[in-house]
Amino acid sequence: MRMIRTMTLSTAKAFFIVLALCASCAAEMAAIGSGPLKVGLATADITPQGTVWMAGFAARKKPSEGIHKQLTGSCVVFDNGVTRLAFVAFDLCKIYEKQLGELRAAAEKAGIPPQHVMINCSHTHSGPELSEKRNADYVALFKERTDPLFEAAVADLKPAILDYAVGVSTMAVNRRQLDEKGQCIGMRPEPRKPIDPDVPVLRISSPDGKVRAVMFGYACHPSTMTDYKVNPDYVGFARDWIAAAYPGCVPVFLQGCGGDIKTRCTTATGRFGYVLLEPLAITAELGHELGRAVVIALTVPPAPVPADRPKAPQDAAATPVQLAGIVEKVKVPDKKDAAKSHQIYMGAWRVGDVYLFGSQCEVCVSIGLRIKRELAGLRVWTNGYTHWGGGYIPDAASYPEGGYEVNMSTVSPATEDILVGNAVRYIRALQAGKTGQGAIPEPNP
Repeated sequence: MRMIRTMTLSTAKAFFIVLALCASCAAEMAAIGSGPLKVGLATADITPQGTVWMAGFAARKKPSEGIHKQLTGSCVVFDNGVTRLAFVAFDLCKIYEKQLGELRAAAEKAGIPPQHVMINCSHTHSGPELSEKRNADYVALFKERTDPLFEAAVADLKPAILDYAVGVSTMAVNRRQLDEKGQCIGMRPEPRKPIDPDVPVLRISSPDGKVRAVMFGYACHPSTMTDYKVNPDYVGFARDWIAAAYPGCVPVFLQGCGGDIKTRCTTATGRFGYVLLEPLAITAELGHELGRAVVIALTVPPAPVPADRPKAPQDAAATPVQLAGIVEKVKVPDKKDAAKSHQIYMGAWRVGDVYLFGSQCEVCVSIGLRIKRELAGLRVWTNGYTHWGGGYIPDAASYPEGGYEVNMSTVSPATEDILVGNAVRYIRALQAGKTGQGAIPEPNP
């Protein structure tokens, strides 16, 4: 893996540390034939060097006062000899369209088409705001540290074998508590409403079975910490657990459709709060719980991510793992004025037979669950907090209930059908081998 040493901002140093997998699992995957796939890894320390204004909680009225835990940016590049695809994850609340454009430009220089780049933010509420007005120094620092990620990951490309599993975690709870009339009464735990318990895991190993990286996801707000110290919230502690279980691997987290989901920290009064442990200890406990869910999902040999099977078995080794991506800027209707619309980015990416969907904004959990239901039988991994920006996309059924997510949203209830319809359309197009802008079928009227 290529890790960008950012304490000096000007040097990059490569290291590669690996741990052996179960030998029988590696033999099974090798027998299937993964194709000429290579994967490259790079990470950067994106922790601010000084005080910054933090993003996530409007109640904060002053800059940060220290650091609980370092922030990380990670890049995973897949190369099948035909094209390249990149997944980028940041310990930030969000990025802006400016950063999206700069990162895409950096990716193109490394031979990665813009539609083949997925950028996802964990949505930690304890990271810096990428505002030139409030944090100009940090904006410059972020660019200097993250633009080299793509070239560093490409320089690290090595033969790889992939496998995929879906774990389970219930460390989250829906936060839209309803009264007896079915109205949302505030941001409080609501166990009668759904969460998404899935913990998708894409493991990247070298041909000899050593783990190089573990990509994993979950749908839940990283908003347990409300103080003035920078930290990645539970996500950082989940990565710690995975890195300890697979020493030397790079854990990479993608935030799911968790716009209305919080961690299960509840007091006896039915509100979110802390019992027995202090906030940082609670955060660590929650992260470790998620990390354990990832590790337990990998304790038995997961299903491999195969190359597309050719007609002639002897050609298996020469058949590349399919990599593809589709990204569109989609119009969605305004909540208050039907004549107006908003444009938001949506996209889907294919790695073998694993399909990842990502949408701009804080997509609520029922939408992510519906996408997976409508694509039952496929390996589908759903994500919000992708591309850039924020804003809520509630499911249509939540609008009559009211509540924070609905009140803060600027889009209409029709947006759910548009988002789900596009997700299904993209993934079916990728499944059929249609890729790139203009290659996907038009949406149904």
